[in-house]
Amino acid sequence: MKVLIIDDSADYRALLGVYLAKEFPRVEVIEYDPVERGRPGEDFDWSAFDILLLDYKLGETEDGLEWLKTYRRRPGFPPTVILTAEGDEYVAVRAVKLGAAEYINKKDVSPKRLKQLVEEAANYSEEEEKAQKEKFSAATEIVERIRVEKEQGAKRELGSGYRFVRLIGQGAMSQVYLAERSGDGQSVVLKLLDLSTVQDETQIQRFIQEAELIAGLHSPFVVKIYEHGLTQRYGFIAMEFFPRGDLKQRMELRVTPEVAFNYMTHVAYGLDAIHGIGVVHRDLKPANIMFRGDDSLALADFGISKKMHGGSDLTTIGQVLGTPHYMSPEQGEGKLADHRADLYSTGVMLYELLTGHKPYTANTPAGVIYQHVHAELPTLPPTLAQFQHILDRTLAKDPAGRYRNAKELIQVLEAAESACR
Repeated sequence: MKVLIIDDSADYRALLGVYLAKEFPRVEVIEYDPVERGRPGEDFDWSAFDILLLDYKLGETEDGLEWLKTYRRRPGFPPTVILTAEGDEYVAVRAVKLGAAEYINKKDVSPKRLKQLVEEAANYSEEEEKAQKEKFSAATEIVERIRVEKEQGAKRELGSGYRFVRLIGQGAMSQVYLAERSGDGQSVVLKLLDLSTVQDETQIQRFIQEAELIAGLHSPFVVKIYEHGLTQRYGFIAMEFFPRGDLKQRMELRVTPEVAFNYMTHVAYGLDAIHGIGVVHRDLKPANIMFRGDDSLALADFGISKKMHGGSDLTTIGQVLGTPHYMSPEQGEGKLADHRADLYSTGVMLYELLTGHKPYTANTPAGVIYQHVHAELPTLPPTLAQFQHILDRTLAKDPAGRYRNAKELIQVLEAAESACR
């Protein structure tokens, strides 16, 4: 594989080269200094490269996105990953609209993450872009049908139209798109569910419950739901777009204890907000902790959440929902779980941030669940022993042994963050 790196920083080009060589032993890296060499000429052979890593800001005057716009229709132009030191959503959306295969903030680059981006970009092609446009047409048709149904008495009113930018996720029953709201250009994530593909009615309820539970909550630590709807045929959720990825990606970079406690403090603030309206998340994990362009974080993906103290629980006792590595013992055993299950999941993430590995592992999901229920509490390394009491409380097997609520956890996490300074 041959990779072209266009960046005005020689040090950063060299760093990317090291990362690529670590993950791809046979990679050939070509560095291009845009300040020294200027814009590529007409005779530049783009087809010689399999992947292009292109910086957003190329020195004082050149714009990497303008280069992408100018050159991407040249014969053999390679799939492109846009790199930027700026994290705002405008850059991310503009990059993918101009044809970039991927986008990442430089602060989030790690060898593993770069490998993933390069592999995904290598699979990106004009055929895939064409196929996505066809899916956009289908998605647009769904939104329009929702409007028609709304006029005919659908269950919930929907607002302005959307321009689809990129398919960013797909499941058996739903598709997730990056889109722009037509009225004001707001970048959103659209989740569409074709109800005709759903076999179990509770899956429909979980889909729309994600919006119902959170739409009225205004917390900087919880994802914003802009709009949602459910008709006889379709489900529709428009939510906040996060250009800087998730905590799972941050964990690959390893963070200092101070940053780890800072992240988990903000997670606890989010939990305090949702618990305050009677909601338990129940699937709290790094992939559901999202980062905005300003690096603030928010809880997302409430697809299996439920109301506490209510009769709307969509699972029965004995049914396990969640992600085994971050699941509380009571969830693993199929018991009823309250807000303290989320505190347990927070403790698991804190341990992973502090140590670089998960507290419990096994060869099977059932084995991981067994560890959560029966294994000894994990121990922090000696250099972090002063914080062991926090893990002992958050990871207590019995919910009664944990902190009583997120407010209590916030206090100890803030104190721990201060102790790290």
